Amino acid sequence: MKNPQSAIHNSQSSLTPLDYAYRLLARRAYSEQELTDKLLATGFTAVAVTRTVARLKTQGYLDDARLAADQAERLRARGFGSEGIRAKLAQKGLSSDSVAQTLETSEENQDLDSAQRFLASRFSVDALKEPQTHARAFRLLLRRGYPQEIVESLLGGAPEDT
Repeated sequence: MKNPQSAIHNSQSSLTPLDYAYRLLARRAYSEQELTDKLLATGFTAVAVTRTVARLKTQGYLDDARLAADQAERLRARGFGSEGIRAKLAQKGLSSDSVAQTLETSEENQDLDSAQRFLASRFSVDALKEPQTHARAFRLLLRRGYPQEIVESLLGGAPEDT
């Protein structure tokens, strides 16, 4: 009996870099950097990878600005603030220019609205009156990348260490 994993590996090794990139992009969107790293790790030459990435960009399959906007919207819906979104997009290998351009359109009001929705989904108004829950909510919003000014405007001052 053949090992199914070896069959998959053998079929991938006969693929051109462009065909392999199409297979990867059929599953999910990649940033230029992520796709480049993935193709290089598979063993394709740097020249072939560069040509493949350039061709995919001209065909519209790779668009870091569109990927950044889509990911930012998804992360905001999951309760992340602008700083948290910036960090997550940087982890995906998106250029700082793409990230900055995407977040320029994100205003402070969006952060405030998003933080309010996220807070309401996690904590009741009565629970936030308890100092321990208040402190937990404060830390959670900061970890999610909301600016301290936004968190303080929602919850009042920073919790006191007790």
